[in-house]
Amino acid sequence: MEEQFGLTKELKRRLEAGETLIGSHVTCNDPLLTEIIGNAGFDYLWIDMEHTYIEKTMLINHLIAARACQIPAFVRIPWNDQVLAKPILDMGADGLIFPMIRTPKDAEYAVQSCLYPPYGVRGYGPRRATQFGKYSGKEYIGEGHKNIMKLIQIETREAVEHIDAIAAVPGVDVLIIGPMDLSGAFGKLAQTQDPEIREVYRHVAQRGRAAGKPVLVSTGGYEEENLRFWASIGVNMITVGNEPGYLTDGLKKTLANFRTVMDGVA
Repeated sequence: MEEQFGLTKELKRRLEAGETLIGSHVTCNDPLLTEIIGNAGFDYLWIDMEHTYIEKTMLINHLIAARACQIPAFVRIPWNDQVLAKPILDMGADGLIFPMIRTPKDAEYAVQSCLYPPYGVRGYGPRRATQFGKYSGKEYIGEGHKNIMKLIQIETREAVEHIDAIAAVPGVDVLIIGPMDLSGAFGKLAQTQDPEIREVYRHVAQRGRAAGKPVLVSTGGYEEENLRFWASIGVNMITVGNEPGYLTDGLKKTLANFRTVMDGVA
């Protein structure tokens, strides 16, 4: 099992050593884009099933592409639901991202979704997770399932109020700041640079770090100023961008370059 979960263990080791890591979102169906991003030098991938059209039949190809690139792949499921979690775990995702966690009980439910009895309630059927028999079921139910990372999203006012208790739930590996939904929860949707909202972000990061938990942010912008802010408040997993954004930026740059050249010719 060491080989199978080596990527996850190495990522945890780097976090424990105090490194700040960078990841990218995957939002489109084409696994070739996942391969391109995976080979670019990011530390991990966030494959999103909550706000995209990625379904299970395509997800498996994204996970295959990620493994080919030797990059950890975390999958955000649409809701904190054991029925949704189970097949994704059986596909061999390196971690699950649970949205809209509000209370410690929500966090406990999420953790238990990932673990077999007596630690949780996950049903047995880890086909690809055991690499189709390369690792025995005994190995997997002994230690393998415990290596799956459980990433908990803090994006409601209630979650902020319960942040210390959520962080203390056994098995919670990472706390996630959801900037947009958190801003909305405090009455200022999309006002992510508002001083009050930024204090909320800072509070979540501080409480997470005080509990010894890595803190991750999911943000579209990868501008230098944006990256600097998240690093400055103690976020140590900064997740940025997506395929449409990268493509759009590249197209805009190409056209701007062309127009500059043509203006010079004229």
